[in-house]
Amino acid sequence: ANKFNATITLLNVIDPPFNFPANMEGVLDYLSENAEQHLEHLKNDLKTEYPDNKLNVKHQIRIGKPVSQILESITDLDIDLVVTGSGSDVPARKVIFGSVSTDIILHSTVQVISIPEEANEVSFEKILFATNFRSNDLENLIDVVSLADSYNAEIDIIHVSDEDNLETDVKFRGFKDLIREKNLYDSIKFHHVVHENPFKAISDYVELNGISFLVLNRYKKSVVGMLLDKNYTKQLSVYSKVPLLVLTGNLNDP
Repeated sequence: ANKFNATITLLNVIDPPFNFPANMEGVLDYLSENAEQHLEHLKNDLKTEYPDNKLNVKHQIRIGKPVSQILESITDLDIDLVVTGSGSDVPARKVIFGSVSTDIILHSTVQVISIPEEANEVSFEKILFATNFRSNDLENLIDVVSLADSYNAEIDIIHVSDEDNLETDVKFRGFKDLIREKNLYDSIKFHHVVHENPFKAISDYVELNGISFLVLNRYKKSVVGMLLDKNYTKQLSVYSKVPLLVLTGNLNDP
């Protein structure tokens, strides 16, 4: 936020209890006051932690269902980027993305960064951009280049296919040549991996190549949905360690 001169809005959503007590108004007042104190403490902590930065930090408290309130806030507050945590209190961490994070990633109209609880830090040093050659991938890559350039980061572009055939090879070479012709960024490498499970392939690549930040493109049907499926996530521990940026594509694309 400091680098891009952005405003941070800290949002807390109070989900009213299901068993509405007679003094519901008093309960909500208490919860709101408690949330206000926590948010003020958080803002003060930020000022203490970053005394030289002129961070513009606001806060807002909303009452209602977390997902709907967060999605409404994106429009109401003209938000460019949503940052959410990932993790769950489920024993053995078998679910990496909680239900709120999952719904925000799948339905947000803007970019979402999901930061796992186990991440030691958020680093943009080495970014992995996964592509399936969809219509908005190039536009999204341009946004990632702007981010990478600000941090002198490297970008690895990966495409995973379940087989190596002429059609896939032509698409991969064409995408690579197009990016090179546009001279988008110097520190870009290209990788085509053949694997039956795209997320296992991406996970292996992240672990073997020191990736610090993962970028996925979200379409109507894409690997993002697979990522959020508990049958996949419980097998892929890398997603509990590396921050994930999900970029919106053309949701009319299949």
